[in-house]
Amino acid sequence: MQFQPWQRILAPPAFSRFAESVVAYAHGLAERLGAELHVLHIGKSLDAVVAEYGAQGTVGPLSTEDDYDRWLASLLGERGTVRRVEAVRVGPDVARAIAHYAEKQTVDLIVMASHGRGGLAHLLMGSVAEQVLRLAACPVLVIRPAGEKPTK
Repeated sequence: MQFQPWQRILAPPAFSRFAESVVAYAHGLAERLGAELHVLHIGKSLDAVVAEYGAQGTVGPLSTEDDYDRWLASLLGERGTVRRVEAVRVGPDVARAIAHYAEKQTVDLIVMASHGRGGLAHLLMGSVAEQVLRLAACPVLVIRPAGEKPTK
C-alpha cells in the first residue's frame, strides 16, 4: 500500500459530546497539511436536522460580500485558514452515512472521537467509530478527547 497525501479530511461530529474538539483537531490537521476539511452533520430525521442545524440570518441587498462572508464564518465557526465544506445528511444509520459521504467525496481521512462507552452499553450498541472503521474505504483516525480515560 502506498501512502497518498491527505487532501480531504472528514470530521463527522455526529452524536458526540466532543464535537467541537473533533472539528478543531481535524481543522488543525487540515491546516498543517493544506487539506480541505469536510464537516458532516447527520440527523436521524428531517425534523431533527432542522431543530439542530437550522440557521437564520439576514444579508440585505446593500450588504457587501465581506458582510456575507463574516456572517457565514460566524455561523460555521470558520477561521478562514482552510477550505471548509459543511454538509448535512439525514438517515438512521450514522456510520453508513459517514462511510457513504466519504466515498462520494473521495475523502482521504476520517477523524472521529471515541464516545467512551464500555461494558454492556458497548456490547449492545457497539460504537459508531467501530462501525465506520469497518465500512470506510479510507483510513479512520479515532481520537480520545482530553480527560477521557480508557475503559477496561
